[in-house]
Amino acid sequence: MNIIFIAINLAFVLLIAPVIDSFERKIRARLQNRQGPSILQTWWDLIKLFKRPTVEPQDSVKSLYKLAPYVTFTAVLTAYLIVPTLLPSSINFIGDFIVVVYLLGLATLSFVIGAFSSGNAYAQIGSNREVSLFMSEELLLAFIVGTIAVIGKSLSFDQLFPLPLRVSSALALILLFLVIYVASARLPFDIAEAEPEIIEGPLIEYSGKHLGLLEYSIFLKRLLLYSLLLNFILPVQNPTRLIGYLIGIMILSVIYSTFEAYYGRFRIDQAVKLMKKLSAVALVVWIIALVGW
Repeated sequence: MNIIFIAINLAFVLLIAPVIDSFERKIRARLQNRQGPSILQTWWDLIKLFKRPTVEPQDSVKSLYKLAPYVTFTAVLTAYLIVPTLLPSSINFIGDFIVVVYLLGLATLSFVIGAFSSGNAYAQIGSNREVSLFMSEELLLAFIVGTIAVIGKSLSFDQLFPLPLRVSSALALILLFLVIYVASARLPFDIAEAEPEIIEGPLIEYSGKHLGLLEYSIFLKRLLLYSLLLNFILPVQNPTRLIGYLIGIMILSVIYSTFEAYYGRFRIDQAVKLMKKLSAVALVVWIIALVGW
């Protein structure tokens, strides 16, 4: 029965992730006094991309260039087998939290490798920025994972969902909330895209179904991170969990979209400095968790 519930979760996220992106686009548009797209616009965009032929750059490393979108998509989708979404069902094993972190890291790495292998200078500049931001996130994420592990005395989600209420757990979840915003490639942290300065970022050479897969992966990654945060808060065995999960997704979408609507883009050095400061705060939170608060 658990397999059926996991399949339902996968079907749900595959269907709803692009809808959430459309919903967020609509919110940003309204905040900026625009009408905004249809709630299904992102789905129509993806369908158009999947129907179009792919064009491979002449100077690309074709094997890596073509493989990267599939690895990125598969890594994110595999993480959904471990992180519960609509229903509290998933594959559980010792250290599954670390596996999810590595799967997300694999998705980012394959995304960067695909851009580098395209042979386009703009894509490579965008990839350098993506790697710089990713590396600055890792220290902060390590302290957050360490704090959560200390609080829950485990690295397995079945022991960590939900987290007990403490000062350290509240602070760790606030930091996780910020990391999710950064990892979702939103303004002011969508530095790799950098349309004003370098025309386009890592996706400049991708087209057709390859571009569709990468964009789909971005939407799925955002929903995965939302789900991870909500699972640390929502009760596992409770009839109201499903309603709480859906409401939580909407609340996070509204908050993140509102932030994004009013921010300009950071420079890469500004973003890295901010992540260093947040890492210092996360170190203090980890110490607080060790003390037992």
